[in-house]
Amino acid sequence: MARAGPAKGGGKFSPRRIEATGKQEKALQLRLAGRRFSEIAEALGYKSHTGAIEAVRSALLKTLQAPADEYRALTLERLTKVLAVFWPRMLSGDEKATDRVLRVLEQIRELLGLDMPRRVEVSGEGGGPILLTTLEQLWAMALESKEKRQIVEGEAKELTDGNLP
Repeated sequence: MARAGPAKGGGKFSPRRIEATGKQEKALQLRLAGRRFSEIAEALGYKSHTGAIEAVRSALLKTLQAPADEYRALTLERLTKVLAVFWPRMLSGDEKATDRVLRVLEQIRELLGLDMPRRVEVSGEGGGPILLTTLEQLWAMALESKEKRQIVEGEAKELTDGNLP
Protein backbone atom coordinates (compact mmCIF):
# COMPACT_ATOMS: atom_id res chain seq x y z
CA MET A 1 0.00 0.00 0.00
CA ALA A 2 1.41 3.38 -1.01
CA ARG A 3 2.07 5.88 1.71
CA ALA A 4 0.31 9.25 1.37
CA GLY A 5 2.76 12.06 1.75
CA PRO A 6 3.99 15.26 0.26
CA ALA A 7 4.23 15.57 -3.49
CA LYS A 8 7.50 14.90 -5.26
CA GLY A 9 9.79 17.74 -4.30
CA GLY A 10 8.54 17.97 -0.74
CA GLY A 11 6.28 20.34 1.08
CA LYS A 12 6.48 24.04 1.79
CA PHE A 13 9.53 23.64 3.98
CA SER A 14 11.52 21.13 1.97
CA PRO A 15 15.15 22.07 1.31
CA ARG A 16 14.40 22.23 -2.41
CA ARG A 17 11.48 24.66 -1.92
CA ILE A 18 13.49 26.83 0.51
CA GLU A 19 16.36 27.00 -1.96
CA ALA A 20 14.00 27.96 -4.80
CA THR A 21 12.44 30.71 -2.68
CA GLY A 22 15.88 32.10 -1.82
CA LYS A 23 16.83 32.06 -5.50
CA GLN A 24 13.60 33.90 -6.38
CA GLU A 25 14.36 36.56 -3.78
CA LYS A 26 17.88 37.01 -5.22
CA ALA A 27 16.36 37.31 -8.71
CA LEU A 28 14.04 40.04 -7.46
CA GLN A 29 16.92 41.89 -5.79
CA LEU A 30 18.96 41.74 -9.00
CA ARG A 31 16.02 43.00 -11.03
CA LEU A 32 15.50 45.86 -8.58
CA ALA A 33 19.19 46.68 -9.00
CA GLY A 34 18.55 47.13 -12.74
CA ARG A 35 19.91 43.84 -14.07
CA ARG A 36 18.44 42.40 -17.29
CA PHE A 37 16.62 39.07 -17.13
CA SER A 38 19.32 37.40 -19.21
CA GLU A 39 21.95 38.60 -16.69
CA ILE A 40 19.83 37.32 -13.80
CA ALA A 41 19.43 33.95 -15.50
CA GLU A 42 23.17 33.67 -16.01
CA ALA A 43 24.04 34.79 -12.48
CA LEU A 44 21.59 32.41 -10.78
CA GLY A 45 21.83 29.44 -13.13
CA TYR A 46 18.45 29.57 -14.84
CA LYS A 47 18.35 27.89 -18.26
CA SER A 48 17.08 31.06 -19.97
CA HIS A 49 15.77 34.54 -19.32
CA THR A 50 12.21 33.16 -19.03
CA GLY A 51 13.27 31.27 -15.89
CA ALA A 52 14.47 34.56 -14.42
CA ILE A 53 11.21 36.27 -15.39
CA GLU A 54 9.19 33.55 -13.62
CA ALA A 55 11.44 33.75 -10.56
CA VAL A 56 10.92 37.51 -10.28
CA ARG A 57 7.16 37.12 -10.80
CA SER A 58 6.96 34.45 -8.07
CA ALA A 59 9.00 36.57 -5.67
CA LEU A 60 6.74 39.56 -6.29
CA LEU A 61 3.60 37.51 -5.65
CA LYS A 62 5.03 36.16 -2.40
CA THR A 63 6.20 39.62 -1.38
CA LEU A 64 2.79 41.16 -1.98
CA GLN A 65 0.82 38.28 -0.44
CA ALA A 66 2.09 38.77 3.11
CA PRO A 67 1.11 42.46 3.37
CA ALA A 68 -2.23 41.73 1.73
CA ASP A 69 -2.95 38.97 4.26
CA GLU A 70 -1.92 41.27 7.10
CA TYR A 71 -4.16 44.08 5.82
CA ARG A 72 -7.06 41.64 5.41
CA ALA A 73 -6.65 40.39 9.00
CA LEU A 74 -6.41 43.93 10.39
CA THR A 75 -9.48 45.06 8.45
CA LEU A 76 -11.44 42.01 9.59
CA GLU A 77 -10.50 42.76 13.21
CA ARG A 78 -11.68 46.37 12.83
CA LEU A 79 -14.95 45.37 11.20
CA THR A 80 -15.56 42.82 13.96
CA LYS A 81 -15.13 45.57 16.58
CA VAL A 82 -17.64 47.79 14.74
CA LEU A 83 -20.03 44.85 14.57
CA ALA A 84 -19.64 44.24 18.32
CA VAL A 85 -20.68 47.85 19.01
CA PHE A 86 -23.75 47.91 16.75
CA TRP A 87 -25.02 44.33 17.19
CA PRO A 88 -26.71 44.89 20.59
CA ARG A 89 -28.32 48.09 19.29
CA MET A 90 -29.63 46.21 16.28
CA LEU A 91 -31.13 43.53 18.53
CA SER A 92 -32.95 46.22 20.51
CA GLY A 93 -34.62 47.47 17.31
CA ASP A 94 -32.42 50.43 16.32
CA GLU A 95 -32.95 50.81 12.55
CA LYS A 96 -29.75 52.80 11.98
CA ALA A 97 -27.77 50.14 13.83
CA THR A 98 -29.44 47.45 11.71
CA ASP A 99 -28.36 49.25 8.53
CA ARG A 100 -24.82 49.60 9.90
CA VAL A 101 -24.65 45.90 10.83
CA LEU A 102 -25.85 44.87 7.37
CA ARG A 103 -23.23 47.09 5.70
CA VAL A 104 -20.46 45.74 7.93
CA LEU A 105 -21.53 42.15 7.20
CA GLU A 106 -21.47 42.96 3.49
CA GLN A 107 -17.94 44.36 3.83
CA ILE A 108 -16.82 41.24 5.69
CA ARG A 109 -18.29 38.97 3.00
CA GLU A 110 -16.53 40.99 0.33
CA LEU A 111 -13.23 41.05 2.22
CA LEU A 112 -13.26 37.28 2.68
CA GLY A 113 -14.56 36.58 -0.82
CA LEU A 114 -17.55 34.64 0.46
CA ASP A 115 -19.99 35.72 -2.23
CA MET A 116 -19.89 33.78 -5.45
CA PRO A 117 -19.99 35.83 -8.63
CA ARG A 118 -23.54 36.30 -9.78
CA ARG A 119 -24.45 34.44 -12.93
CA VAL A 120 -26.97 36.18 -15.10
CA GLU A 121 -28.69 34.12 -17.72
CA VAL A 122 -30.73 35.75 -20.41
CA SER A 123 -33.24 33.70 -22.36
CA GLY A 124 -35.87 34.17 -24.99
CA GLU A 125 -39.60 33.63 -24.82
CA GLY A 126 -40.63 30.75 -22.58
CA GLY A 127 -37.05 30.24 -21.40
CA GLY A 128 -35.95 29.26 -24.88
CA PRO A 129 -32.98 30.58 -26.82
CA ILE A 130 -32.75 34.19 -27.89
CA LEU A 131 -33.42 34.44 -31.59
CA LEU A 132 -31.20 36.86 -33.41
CA THR A 133 -33.02 38.48 -36.28
CA THR A 134 -31.41 40.46 -39.05
CA LEU A 135 -32.97 43.47 -40.70
CA GLU A 136 -33.59 41.39 -43.81
CA GLN A 137 -35.44 38.78 -41.76
CA LEU A 138 -37.55 41.47 -40.10
CA TRP A 139 -38.41 42.98 -43.48
CA ALA A 140 -39.38 39.54 -44.86
CA MET A 141 -41.55 38.89 -41.81
CA ALA A 142 -43.25 42.28 -42.22
CA LEU A 143 -43.98 41.60 -45.90
CA GLU A 144 -45.24 38.11 -45.10
CA SER A 145 -47.42 39.52 -42.37
CA LYS A 146 -48.77 42.18 -44.75
CA GLU A 147 -49.53 39.53 -47.39
CA LYS A 148 -51.28 37.32 -44.81
CA ARG A 149 -53.31 40.29 -43.60
CA GLN A 150 -54.35 41.09 -47.18
CA ILE A 151 -55.35 37.47 -47.77
CA VAL A 152 -57.39 37.34 -44.56
CA GLU A 153 -59.01 40.71 -45.33
CA GLY A 154 -59.80 39.53 -48.88
CA GLU A 155 -61.33 36.28 -47.66
CA ALA A 156 -63.36 38.16 -45.08
CA LYS A 157 -64.65 40.54 -47.79
CA GLU A 158 -65.58 37.60 -50.02
CA LEU A 159 -67.46 35.96 -47.19
CA THR A 160 -69.38 39.09 -46.33
CA ASP A 161 -70.07 40.22 -49.95
CA GLY A 162 -73.69 39.64 -50.67
CA ASN A 163 -74.20 37.65 -47.50
CA LEU A 164 -74.99 40.63 -45.28
CA PRO A 165 -78.69 41.10 -44.49
